[in-house]
Amino acid sequence: MKRAWAEKLCKAVIEQFEKDADSSCFREFAPAQEGDRESCFLWSYFALSGMLYSGCKAGADILPLYGRVISGLRYYRGTPQEENRVKYHSERGTAPDGGHGPCFFDDNIWVARNFLFAYEICKKEEYLLEARHIVDYIYTGWNEELGGLVWNENGLTDEATEQELERGLSANACCIIVNASLYKITGEASYLDWAHKFYSFCKTTQDKQTKIYYNGVRTILENGHRKAGEVNRDLYGYNTGSMLLADILLYEITGRKEYLTDACESAEAAHQAFLCNELPSGPACYKDFIWFTAILAEGYSALRPYDFGKTESYMCVLGESMQYALCNYLSDTGLLPHDYVGGWRDKDDYDRMLLTHSATAEMAFLLASWEQGASPL
Repeated sequence: MKRAWAEKLCKAVIEQFEKDADSSCFREFAPAQEGDRESCFLWSYFALSGMLYSGCKAGADILPLYGRVISGLRYYRGTPQEENRVKYHSERGTAPDGGHGPCFFDDNIWVARNFLFAYEICKKEEYLLEARHIVDYIYTGWNEELGGLVWNENGLTDEATEQELERGLSANACCIIVNASLYKITGEASYLDWAHKFYSFCKTTQDKQTKIYYNGVRTILENGHRKAGEVNRDLYGYNTGSMLLADILLYEITGRKEYLTDACESAEAAHQAFLCNELPSGPACYKDFIWFTAILAEGYSALRPYDFGKTESYMCVLGESMQYALCNYLSDTGLLPHDYVGGWRDKDDYDRMLLTHSATAEMAFLLASWEQGASPL
């Protein structure tokens, strides 16, 4: 994958989804249809930010655009709370600090990770401070008795649904990454302590035989009391991808080889779980929601210095399937379908989502850096 192609995919995302450059407002869907949202959800927006971060790391000349998109996060931000805690809402407001809608713990910790990305690129202390304030908010959701974070704020109440009560890896694994990263930046031991706490919880979701990571642990609510339920055994690539990133960070910090062993074993488990190589035509590919696969690709990139042979084969699956899509399905707008091997599908919103196309461009940047011999993460 040449960087030029990654840059073209990135440019197409901006051209098709940007609604207002002055306030960095982006659409959720393109091409636009009647009844579409006026602006994208927070999840899609920080995926866009992650795409631009990968582009900057790959050497693309997009730093001003990246800074503008990071600044646009403030439209999802809520009013700062006591003790400088900050949280982000799922819906974009019309003014800074005007975010509204539910607050998801997984959204918030991923926003914190994106602020740490921005700090790495731009070295602005305000980005580091914002990440710290978000993490202070995240800690308020930690369950000391059971471990872990529930899905969103309503999961802390007695009116929570089963989904809201689940303590999923989407939030908890990313908490390892963010806290370990903050420890590396600040040297503050409390961040490493939190990283270990989140890691211990996340290990309860791992299959002891295959080493794959499942989606989370259910919480049972009875008469106002909570107890641990069964593991939700749904499989998504970003859960293992996040744990790969967590393992590598903790290995680099502590030197403990069990983290590296876990990374290698779970990487192979994800490869086996998501590989699809029996299609009637086209190359092998990974079958999962494409943004989840992009996070798995980040994990593979981080593992590269420690297990090059295996990770080379994993990234080849991604590279060959994306190259197939470029040769067969590139649209007039410069975008690729969600299904790289199967192509475009009528009336499939996955093919119109900002989340989908941001993930594709991010993976293209990862592949470009891979072929240049450097891991961008």
